[in-house]
Amino acid sequence: MRSTHRLLLAALALVLIGTPLVAQVYKHYSPGPVWTVTMIQIASGMDQMYMQYLDTQFKKSEDAQVKAGFMKSYKVLRTLDEGGEWNLLILREYASLAAVEANTEKADALLQQTEGPDQSQMQGYQDRAKYREVVGWKYARELLLK
Repeated sequence: MRSTHRLLLAALALVLIGTPLVAQVYKHYSPGPVWTVTMIQIASGMDQMYMQYLDTQFKKSEDAQVKAGFMKSYKVLRTLDEGGEWNLLILREYASLAAVEANTEKADALLQQTEGPDQSQMQGYQDRAKYREVVGWKYARELLLK
């Protein structure tokens, strides 16, 4: 009985000593929105062809996703040099991963309206493959520094 009492007191002391240490951990950031990052390599001399697509069909589709609330925003970034694996980034901002997953079917239905049925979309991918290559695609979380 006495050893059980001492064991409980020792455990309580460890909890009380450890608690202030855990409470003092300082986070340097808060988790922010989630972004998809698509890395594109535009074929040499085909910039205008791809920019025309981005300014028409792509913009129409992305604006519809933002207006519907499935996506928060999007950005297109072009590198200032030609070296490297990719020369254009497409960034799409979402509130969270949960929002991406919750709206997948609705966003796909909207895509069917703005870009046509799956066969039309696949044909579009094949057509664009002639003047650009998707080098990679990632999810990234924005870190909001404190």
